[in-house]
Amino acid sequence: MIACVNGNFVSASEACVSSFDFGFLYGVGVFETFRTWSGKLVALERHWERLVTSCQALEWSLPFGKETLIEWICATVRANGDTLQKGQDLRVRITVTPGCVEPEGGWWVVGGDEPTVVIHASALPPDFDRRNENGWVAVIAPWRRPKELPLWQFKTTAYFANILARQYAHRQGAHEAIWLNTDGNLTEGTATNLFVVCDGVLWTAPTEEGLLAGVARSLVLDLARSLGLEVRVQPLPLRVLEDAEEAFLTNAVIGVVSLTQLEQKSFPSSLIGKQMRSAWFAYAQRFGHAILCAHS
Repeated sequence: MIACVNGNFVSASEACVSSFDFGFLYGVGVFETFRTWSGKLVALERHWERLVTSCQALEWSLPFGKETLIEWICATVRANGDTLQKGQDLRVRITVTPGCVEPEGGWWVVGGDEPTVVIHASALPPDFDRRNENGWVAVIAPWRRPKELPLWQFKTTAYFANILARQYAHRQGAHEAIWLNTDGNLTEGTATNLFVVCDGVLWTAPTEEGLLAGVARSLVLDLARSLGLEVRVQPLPLRVLEDAEEAFLTNAVIGVVSLTQLEQKSFPSSLIGKQMRSAWFAYAQRFGHAILCAHS
């Protein structure tokens, strides 16, 4: 596997960053994860916009433009193009930190003039999408998150809480854990956004409830409206599950995956979930950025 470190391409096993890096010392960094869909990258503009927004939350800006980052992404994918040639897709992750901590300054002083940028592109299992067709089982995370804390609204490398919740889910035999906020409302999964369907209406929580504005979430909202589905972005009290006909999860790697069960609530229907999954794949084929035959 070939990785990109600040525009330089090296073996992933040899890629390294400074021991004084903000990401290593304090978990200060942001990232974006997405994938190729039949060799095409989807929604790069949206990922760039969210990356910039996340950096601005730390009061630093990237010293390079969108064109440079997309060039690095495409070059990294092409460097690992043997996987695409074999018919497998790639998971792509961009990690950006503000660079190194200044020993003379405080650990809270974030500069960012010389950030660390690492891009990985690793192979997805050949049966990845087929396995997700069967749907996922989810549980409620055993801890609640305060919606006032801005951390949840940005895609940061501070993933300790999400790892704990995902480990909890796997111990319960589930694929994902869903967070409640301190109001007792459903928010999101550890790496996914949540949608529920009640009376044919698609519901998802607003970011003010304490969740990430997922790129896949925004794309699914746009696709749903284009299909004429009624959409509501409003708080999701836990009791909404009593009347929910179906539910599904989204992120930029799985696309759209139906939930078959959340805690004790089973979802025998996945009509709208499957409709949105098909719409996602169609969008990826039509608007995805072909890499192997494209110029960066």
